[in-house]
Amino acid sequence: MDFFAQQDQARKRTGQLVFLFACAVISIVVLINALIAGLMIGSSPQAQRDPLTALLDRMLSLDGAMISLGIIAVIALVSLFKWLALRSGGSAVAESLGGRRISPNTEDPDERRLRNVVEEMALAAGMPVPQIYLLDHENGINAFAAGHGPADAVIGVTRGCLKKLDRDQLQGVMAHEFSHILNGDMRLNLRLMAILAGIIFLSQIGELIMHAGRGRSKDAQKIAIVGIALLILGWIGTLFGKAIKAAVSRQREYLADASAVQFTRNPSGIADALKLIGADSHASNIEHPKASESSHLFFGSFKSLSSAFATHPPLEKRIYAIQPQWDGQYASVVKQMQQRTESTPPTQPQTSSTQGQQAERLTQLLTGALLLDQLPQPMQQRAHEPEDARELVLALLWPRHGGEHIADLDSSVIAAINQLKPQLEGLTEQQQLCLVQLAIPSLNELSAPQKEVLLSQLSYCWQLDDQGLLRWCVWQVLRHYLTDHHSQRSSDKQIKQAAACLMGLLAHVGHQDMVATKAAYHRGTNSLGDYLSELPGSPQWQQAAQLLPRLRGAKPERKRRLMTAFKLCVEHDGQITEQEAVLLHCLALLIDAPTAQ
Repeated sequence: MDFFAQQDQARKRTGQLVFLFACAVISIVVLINALIAGLMIGSSPQAQRDPLTALLDRMLSLDGAMISLGIIAVIALVSLFKWLALRSGGSAVAESLGGRRISPNTEDPDERRLRNVVEEMALAAGMPVPQIYLLDHENGINAFAAGHGPADAVIGVTRGCLKKLDRDQLQGVMAHEFSHILNGDMRLNLRLMAILAGIIFLSQIGELIMHAGRGRSKDAQKIAIVGIALLILGWIGTLFGKAIKAAVSRQREYLADASAVQFTRNPSGIADALKLIGADSHASNIEHPKASESSHLFFGSFKSLSSAFATHPPLEKRIYAIQPQWDGQYASVVKQMQQRTESTPPTQPQTSSTQGQQAERLTQLLTGALLLDQLPQPMQQRAHEPEDARELVLALLWPRHGGEHIADLDSSVIAAINQLKPQLEGLTEQQQLCLVQLAIPSLNELSAPQKEVLLSQLSYCWQLDDQGLLRWCVWQVLRHYLTDHHSQRSSDKQIKQAAACLMGLLAHVGHQDMVATKAAYHRGTNSLGDYLSELPGSPQWQQAAQLLPRLRGAKPERKRRLMTAFKLCVEHDGQITEQEAVLLHCLALLIDAPTAQ
């Protein structure tokens, strides 16, 4: 599955949605304006002579224009307010649905199994580990992904999903949610929620005006009519908006199912999860009162009065699309699971080692499972606790001299760092970068002042000793994911300049001979159509860090071409060194471009 192409498709659909919703809003504005104009002209002589002309004159008057602008302003402001409420990313959505953040070092075996699955997939995809939320009181089998992008993505699962699915099925569902992250669906979904909030608000205003217009006077009756009209038109606009939301969501669900199969190479996992939904008494229902506005985010569908408003394709069609040979029986998978449980003796909760063995048959996930399996358990536990993760990343950037003078570090923290340093030196550079990925969710749990202090300390460590590929990668990744950043729009020339600089880093890292370095560099730049690009004389690490924001704002298809060119550069001599693999993985994290495609 080409995730970059799907992100481009999602961007195009965003434009289509904006157009369709604009049509809905304009229609509502015109109808409301016409109603108010009709009430204002009443039975005037002009209205009796030529009612249509009188109505149009009134609608196009200054008063009519002010009414139209007022309605548009209300919808826009409410949508903006909703968008700002969702600004903090997926965590705001998860918490609004009653989600509880799962502790990274949870002792619950089901929660630990879920964390392992999510971490394996994040490492395989080359993206930060998402925060995980549990909807404790939901017994239906369901899950969702929410956020603006990989940097602030969260994954939520219901208690029913956690308890009723085995590891393969849970893996299939999580792969489905990861595909929403990688396909760029999450930002589209949050925009849908914001725009719909503005249209729904018209109905709420109409209801208030209708109640305020109670009375027998003509003015009160006119106010009541306006209120009723707003209520009805807002309700119609809401239905129209929900139909658009549902149509787009259904297409994205088919895509996410297909992506999950390719991601795990195991069609039975997600197919069996869908069959269990069909067989379960709770199905995929969510009881939370705010669930309906987020229905398009979830893995499974809610009850819908009409197929036009269903945010998901029918369950049967989704299963047949994955397993055309399915016999149509939901209960068969339940029976298979019972037989499997009865024939398998009870075991202790799985360790990452046994989970890594199970993942060996999964081509796409093999790298992530093995990387996680090879990391020492004590290091993983440190990465999962905010304070320990803070010490861990400081140890990774600790300078050879002068670190003891860093502000706001007491002696106990320095002692812990000195104890960690030799342990970290025993790990490969790729393993150390993976620890940073695992630590990002824990570090984001720190308060804003704590993160500010940590970033200041990390910056000081970096300035004292800015040598080495791994140190550069660690510092850039931490700075990227621990600060609020905005992708900048760049010209084609600026993107080419940034790409050439990063290509130079890759070429210099992987080759000692200048002839081979130039050959690798030109192999990458030529694939981008930049045939006359000149190889930088030496690695430009500082310049590369400054130019990275230009690439984050590039279109998904452009990022796909960049990642392909980077791979061609490192593969030019037929081998990929560990340093090349580390830098390539780091660049994918820094420009928000998934390695899974």
